[in-house]
Formats: sequence, C-alpha cells, structure tokens
Amino acid sequence: MSRSETIARAFLRYLYEDSHFRPEVAGFLDGPGPQADISHDEFAAIVESLREKELIATSGPDAEGLPRRAGLTGSGLICAGHHDGDVEAWTRAREAPVGVLEQPEPSEPVIPSQAAPPTRADFAGLARVARVVLLTLPTVQARSGDGDLVEHTARQLWECARRPDPDARRVRLFARRLREELRTGPVADTLGIVLLDGLDEEMAQAGIDR
Repeated sequence: MSRSETIARAFLRYLYEDSHFRPEVAGFLDGPGPQADISHDEFAAIVESLREKELIATSGPDAEGLPRRAGLTGSGLICAGHHDGDVEAWTRAREAPVGVLEQPEPSEPVIPSQAAPPTRADFAGLARVARVVLLTLPTVQARSGDGDLVEHTARQLWECARRPDPDARRVRLFARRLREELRTGPVADTLGIVLLDGLDEEMAQAGIDR
C-alpha cells in the first residue's frame, strides 16, 4: 500500500470513528499517524481524490485552502465500516461482477436426505448505519424535537439488528421507517444526504426491499 493510500485509509477511519457529524480536518492533521509529516499539497491531492470518488463531503476552505471539515458519504461509510478505510478493497468490491451459476437439470429428481438449514440474514451493516445516525444526530442543526422520531427509529433498528438472533420482520420494518425519515424527514438535508445511500446499500445486502 502506497503512502497516499495509507494516509487516505487513516483519514477515512478518523472520520468514521469521530462522533461528530463532520469533524475538523485539522484534528486529523494534528493527530498521530502516517499524516504527521504530510505536506499541504500531498494532503490536498488525497482529499480531492476521496471527494472525486464520492467517499467524503467537505465544507469551505480554511486559510491554507484545505476544507475546514469533512464527513463520510454513504459510500464512504461503507468503505470505512466494511473495508476499514481500504479504498482499493472498496473499489474491487464495487466492481466485482455478480455471477450466476447455472445448475444442470438432473436426469432424475434428487431428494435430499436432509433439509438444508435456512440462511440467516446478516443485519450487522444495518446496525452500523443506525449507530452512526445515533452518534451524529445530536450535532445536526435541527429544531428542538425535530430529530426525536429519527432517533427513536434508529435506536429501535440498532437494538433489534445487533441481537444474536434478530427478528427479521422487525428489522425490515425499522429499516424502512428509518429510510423514510432520512429521505423526507427533518434531517433529509443533513443526515439524509450523508447516510441514505449507505442505508440503501445495507438494505440491499440484507435483502430488504425499499
């Protein structure tokens, strides 16, 4: 992994792990890690690359031309949460073709000796999105009480999806409710912009129709 890729990975993990809606970029540059001795131009190129890949969204520039704040987009959330900030791994996963295996028809009916156990849906990704909503919601500039329903729905989804044996019906219900809140509710222009496509990806992974 090149130096630029290592720094980009560390930056995405910084944004993912920080509890603020859009953390200050200076906090990353001032912290320990591979970025400690990075030049202005080198980091600006990394930020622009992540922005072009639609992994981050940024605020206005500071005195040196770097963005003051940055936050993960939905795709950035998937990259940081699923691939630990490894942009190359995230890219390969997105570009990997989805193959369909053709099963030959048997000449005679095949009767299995034992029924295969049902496949359990993986809701870990939905739990992560719900957790990010709960962490970032307090920093969103919404009117008093406007985020109550979003918080309640996100908490229900998080608590249900992270159980060892989750109720799939309830997970589907809460995921669809949260999607509607992020799409049309009072945080649609803030959290909705950042997290909606990430939630959609996790719903698709879990086999939940929108």
